[in-house]
Amino acid sequence: MTQRGRILSRHLTSDGVVVWSRCACGRLRMDLVPAAGGAGLGAGPCPHRGGGHASSVSS
Repeated sequence: MTQRGRILSRHLTSDGVVVWSRCACGRLRMDLVPAAGGAGLGAGPCPHRGGGHASSVSS
């Protein structure tokens, strides 16, 4: 089952870009896309998004 989310906001921080999104099922999610590269961080696991792993969101 593939469901798409909706990006609610993006915020530039000293560590990178924080992206707030809402899954089609209604769950809120926060992802940090690091400015220096490397693995991102995510909070708000959802079964529709690969088991809750950080997604790659381009800015």
